Amino acid sequence: MYNVLFNYFHYEYIISFFFIICYFIIIPTIEAQPNTTIIANLGTEKIEKLPQGSIINYVYYIGKNLNNNSFDIKKPFPTSKSTTLLNENVFLTITTCKAPLQNLIKNPKIPPANQLEVWISTESKNPGPRFDGGYDGQKYILMDGYLNVTIPMSKENHDGVYVGVYAPKLSDNYLNDYYFEIGASTEGFIHQIPIESGISLDDTDNNNALIRTFYTSTEQQPLYHTYFVEFTRVNGISKSLCAYRDNGWNTNVTYTRRKKDGKYQSSIFISNLNNGTKYSALVTEESANGIKSFIPVNFQTQSQSNCVIIKNLEFCDRVFYSVPKTVSKNTEADLAIGYDNMAKAYFNNFTLTVDQYPCNDTESKYSLIRNCNDCKEAYKNWVCAVTIPRCASEDSNNGKLRNNPRINVSDQSMNISQPYVEVAPCIDLCYNLTRSCPSSFGFSCPNSNTISTYGNAGSCNSLGLDFSSNPNAAVSIRSSSQWIIILIFEFIILIMGI
Repeated sequence: MYNVLFNYFHYEYIISFFFIICYFIIIPTIEAQPNTTIIANLGTEKIEKLPQGSIINYVYYIGKNLNNNSFDIKKPFPTSKSTTLLNENVFLTITTCKAPLQNLIKNPKIPPANQLEVWISTESKNPGPRFDGGYDGQKYILMDGYLNVTIPMSKENHDGVYVGVYAPKLSDNYLNDYYFEIGASTEGFIHQIPIESGISLDDTDNNNALIRTFYTSTEQQPLYHTYFVEFTRVNGISKSLCAYRDNGWNTNVTYTRRKKDGKYQSSIFISNLNNGTKYSALVTEESANGIKSFIPVNFQTQSQSNCVIIKNLEFCDRVFYSVPKTVSKNTEADLAIGYDNMAKAYFNNFTLTVDQYPCNDTESKYSLIRNCNDCKEAYKNWVCAVTIPRCASEDSNNGKLRNNPRINVSDQSMNISQPYVEVAPCIDLCYNLTRSCPSSFGFSCPNSNTISTYGNAGSCNSLGLDFSSNPNAAVSIRSSSQWIIILIFEFIILIMGI
C-alpha cells in the first residue's frame, strides 16, 4: 500500500517538475524578450508579452526589394516583385491586445492602466527612455489602445525606421503585463480602428443580450463576427480589435435577418452571459465591399432573473425582446409559446368580428386608404404589444413598475410571478388601430399627455415598427394636420359621388 502511494506521489512530483521546467525554460523561448532589438519585416508581428518597465526595439530596414508581405523575422529579407523605395511613406500601427488589469478589489475606483509609449526615430537605433533619465526619438502615446503614425522616408533616411515600444511601470494596484501587435507597411495602416456606427443595443436579460445592425439595402446577409468581453478587460483599450479578439469570446452568438420596407436588418443574439455583468461587444462585417469594424457597444446584463428574452414566435413574429416570467413558465421556449398563444386567441376572436363586416362592398367601404386587412394587421400589432409586455432595463428612466398584466389572463399559468419594470406600448400602435378599422368597432385611445397607459416614440415598445418612414404603408402614422387634409379630401369625394 505504501509503495503504491509512494509511486503515485513520486509520479505526481515528476509531472509537476516537468511543467515547472517547461514554464521557466521552454515558454520564454517563444516569447519576445524585453529590452532587446528585433530586425522586423514589413508586416505584422505578434508580441506575446511585454513586462512593465521594459522596452522592445524594432528595426525596419527600408530599401529596394523588401518583401512587404513577409512575417518571418528570423529569415533575411527575400526579394519580391514589389519594392519599397526611398521617398515613400512608412505607415506604422501599434495596438494593445492586453493591458494590466486593475485590482478593483483593492481599489474599486482605480483607473485603467497607462497606455503604451512608442518612440520613433530614423537616426537613433535604440529610441526610447534611457537609464540615465534621457531619451532618444519622438515620443507617442497610444489612445484607447491604438496608435498610427505616418513616417516620411527620404534619401537622408538611409538605414530605416527604428521603433521602441515601452511599457510603463505601474503600481501594485495593477496585475499582469502588456501584450501588443505592431504593424508597418508602405501600402497603408495594417491595423484599423472601428470608426463607423452600425450596431445598437436592443435588449438584455440576466443571461442574454440582443444587438441589432442598422438597416441596409443589401439583401444578402454579410459575414459577421461578434467579439464580446467583460468591460474591465477592454477598458482603456477599446479601439483595439485584438483586445476583443484575444480577451473575449465569439461563441454562443446567433444571427437572424429580417426585411422591412425594402431594407434589411440583422439581429445578433448573445447567450450564456453572466448576470449583473458589464460587457462590451465589437462586431465586424465582411462583405463584397471589404471588412469593417463597427464602434463597440457596452451593455450590462440584468442582475434579477424575473425577465427573459423570447424570440421566434409563430404569430407575434415581431416580438424579440425581454418579457416577464410567469407563475409556471420560466424558460424561453415555454414563455414564447404561452404569450404567443394568448395573443393569438385574442386575435382569432377579433377576426370573427371583422369577417362579419362587408369589407368588399364598395358602398360600405369605410375608408379610401384602409381596408379590413389593414385593420387586422393593426390589431395584430397592437394586441401583441399589450398582451406580451416588454421589460425595461434596471437602470431605465422610461420604465414603469407593474405587478399585474395589462389584460385579463384566463390561463392562470400566464400570471406574472414577480413585479417588473415595463416599457409601455407606443401610443402610435393604438392610433394606427383606430385609423385602420371601422369607427363602428368603437376603438379609442387615451390622451397620452394625461394617461400613462402608453408611451411616446423613443421610449416605448413599438415592436420594431417605424410609424413615419413609409407614408404609403398602412402602419405609418400621419400628423394631425395630415389627417385633417385626408378627411376633407374623402368628404369632397363622397359629396361629388366619385
